[in-house]
Amino acid sequence: MFNSANPKNKIKTLHSLTIVFWIANGVRNRSADIRNFLEEHSPDIFLIQETKLRPEINFSIPNYDVYRTDRPQQNNAPTQGGGTGILIKKSLPHHHITTSQLHFVEATSITLNLTNKEQFTVTSIYIPPDTNPTLYTLDLENLIQLGPNPIICGDFNAQHQNWGSPINTPRGKELVRFTQVVGMEILAPPSPTRFGFNSATILDFAVIEDFFLHFSIISLRELYSDHNPVKLTFQLKFTTLHNSVTTHTDWTKFQNYLKTQIDYRPLKINSNMDIEIAVEKFTKNLLNAHRFATKTVKKSTATYIHANIKDLIKTCNKTKKAWQTLRNPLIKTELKKIEKLIKKLDENSRQKDQTEELEALNTEDGTLWRKAKIMRKKAQKIPALLGENGFAYSDSIKAETIALSLEKQFSLNDLSHRETENEVKKSTKNFSSPHSPITKL
Repeated sequence: MFNSANPKNKIKTLHSLTIVFWIANGVRNRSADIRNFLEEHSPDIFLIQETKLRPEINFSIPNYDVYRTDRPQQNNAPTQGGGTGILIKKSLPHHHITTSQLHFVEATSITLNLTNKEQFTVTSIYIPPDTNPTLYTLDLENLIQLGPNPIICGDFNAQHQNWGSPINTPRGKELVRFTQVVGMEILAPPSPTRFGFNSATILDFAVIEDFFLHFSIISLRELYSDHNPVKLTFQLKFTTLHNSVTTHTDWTKFQNYLKTQIDYRPLKINSNMDIEIAVEKFTKNLLNAHRFATKTVKKSTATYIHANIKDLIKTCNKTKKAWQTLRNPLIKTELKKIEKLIKKLDENSRQKDQTEELEALNTEDGTLWRKAKIMRKKAQKIPALLGENGFAYSDSIKAETIALSLEKQFSLNDLSHRETENEVKKSTKNFSSPHSPITKL
């Protein structure tokens, strides 16, 4: 989160909140496609289902915080299915919510903390097709209780004519019954989201509660998968702190400045005033050195993707639209070929970039050790903290919880106990009374 005191931070006013959700059928080999999509559409929140990731696999996207829930691996299976994830812009204030154990669905949740707005609880959900068609609503009930204004988006694997599907499945009927009982609303796009070999239906939609904002929802014929991404836009005016610049400090230049500006001879300190003057002078030199060695760099939110890969992605999207419209098997075959080529080129490109980066490292300028340190260190977000007032999720409440805990730990103990003190005084007085007779042995 940005520091509001930083003069480089500017308040940016937005007039809509955009959420895109998509069932990816695996994200490891779709990095270029996803990055290109995010660069073009710039959704505030991107929800993914069927990530097919394992805990040891890293997945990151520039300019977005990533939260994920990987499906536990069962019976040492060679492949990993399921899994959900949330990508949210780093500029949006939010915190991750740890969901309780779910038995029938998979989900990842966050709370959105917009300035001067009510909180929103956003959940990426995936309901596997073999899930019990009625009991899964028990998990849905737990998810809507995670926080206010729930927005649950993803693949429900449920069909009903209420949202444009050709048939009513048992899971779809149960979802309609459940939403009517709890007072929730189903938001679905007007066109299909999942395309099979000889079928097209709507499986991906959103379920909301206590929401009175204008919205639009559409199915986008982009991103390679048998599911289309769904774009849900709420008309909502809010502000965020937008930091368009960053700084870079040349620490060698910083050190050289201090060497020439600071007199390292021992100081004569004879009073408190001498200490104050010495500290003030040292602090001033540090600030001047940092100012001298630091330059401002304009941030870029664009992610680099090779031009030939971008062109192939455009061709892939056009081919996908043609196949969904004409349903020609030959077009489907061509679509698969293009997707395989994109994966291969992206993998080769990333391997080439990594090889060139590693070959440029050496021990003399310290780049090798810095890279090794970065690769060993895994950045982890601080999870929710349990304090006296319950769980703390946001940064400000976490800081307050830690402060209260430290204050309690380092406060002086009250060692006074009047009854014990009186008893000790009485015993001492009786023991050492001057009037007591002394018996000589």
